[in-house]
Amino acid sequence: MTSEATIEDLARAADDAGAALADEINELGDRLAPRQLVDDALETVKTRGLDLAREAGSTIKAHPIATGAAIAAVGLALYAGSRIANAELDIDRDLEGFTDYEDAALVQASSSGVDARELVKENPVVAILAGVAAGAALALLFPSSTAEKRSLGALARRITSR
Repeated sequence: MTSEATIEDLARAADDAGAALADEINELGDRLAPRQLVDDALETVKTRGLDLAREAGSTIKAHPIATGAAIAAVGLALYAGSRIANAELDIDRDLEGFTDYEDAALVQASSSGVDARELVKENPVVAILAGVAAGAALALLFPSSTAEKRSLGALARRITSR
């Protein structure tokens, strides 16, 4: 026995489908409201930020010397950047024929070797710290050897236990 839908049944089904669609649109509008999006973003930042902070803390405890060296390297980079930004350019006489061509990169490249030597002579402590920081950063790329663990293991445990 087949039952045919009446116009009233079809109208009721269409009304139900329209109401369900309106409910979905309202729910979607609530989820996409700017305030709700900001609240969701802040909640995500809080939870992920705490996880990131915990991981950073454990990394710092596991590698205190490397962390200090990395911080020193960043500080050195900032210091060097400010020195470079405030540097004055002195063009040598052998570039007089190129007065119409003012490319600071060309002039800097021609005198960078001399400037590096002068910088090391003027700031030997900074040069030493830069070398230590570069060495520590390079050391982070390689795993610890058994000899390092034997000789520095007690010191590392003592530093990280504080």
